[in-house]
Amino acid sequence: MRKILQKRTKFDRIAFVIVFILFLIYALSLLYPFFWTIITSFKDESDYLGNRLSFPTKWIFTNYSDAFVALSAKNTGLGKMIWNSVWYAFGGTAITVLVSAMSAYVVAKYKFIGRKTFYVISLITMMLPIVGAIPSQYQVYENLNILNNPLFLITFANGMGFNFLILFGYFSSLPWDYVESASIDGAGHFRIFFRIMLPQAASVILSLFIVAFIGTWNDYMNPILFLEDYPTLSSGIYMYQCDILQKNVDIPMLFSGIIMSVIPVLTLFIIFQDKIMNVSLGGGLKG
Repeated sequence: MRKILQKRTKFDRIAFVIVFILFLIYALSLLYPFFWTIITSFKDESDYLGNRLSFPTKWIFTNYSDAFVALSAKNTGLGKMIWNSVWYAFGGTAITVLVSAMSAYVVAKYKFIGRKTFYVISLITMMLPIVGAIPSQYQVYENLNILNNPLFLITFANGMGFNFLILFGYFSSLPWDYVESASIDGAGHFRIFFRIMLPQAASVILSLFIVAFIGTWNDYMNPILFLEDYPTLSSGIYMYQCDILQKNVDIPMLFSGIIMSVIPVLTLFIIFQDKIMNVSLGGGLKG
């Protein structure tokens, strides 16, 4: 028995070393492009064209400040792109999470005709590809006069999808005793939701807000299609990058803008990585 345990122990150690090396190689393959982008952002254009894989012969720290002038899309500078990203990401995320919380609470706690149908529709919408709906979306938004308009943010108020499912499960697990006690004291439906039920879901809502904010901040397709005159960092840098084939674009300057666009998302991930993992795994949200 002791010999078997020793053999298992040796095998486990060898397997652990092999798996560790494989994951280390995988991690380095992911980190290398990001590291190379940072290094390249401190080069000048001639240095980049001379040797793309080496360290800068002269570190150009002014690339980041010059990017605010050089990088532009649709006559919009980098500073305006940052502002567009802020109101687009914050506004869109706040609307989608709040509306999802409202619809999830109603479906989870109130019995009405069509309740199960609403839940099934929410599941089905997550399975349908969004690309096929873009032409009809564009036509609807044009008829509503919200194309190239900050009012486009109202399209985030769909109340379905991933956020709805997570919040539906959470609200379903909350006891109804709080609502009954508040109703006896004369509280209405809105007061019960905003003063009693919503604060109990604060940790879940914060987690969903962070994940949704990162996705909205990185979104470049919707701003390109529906907010052409309001380029965000993601869409603006993408449009600037597409001009490489048409004109001489400063690649180190472009990489400086990319690094600046990644910093907010990377900061959020470092600070709230536990909450992001909880949402990604779909469990542990109530704690």
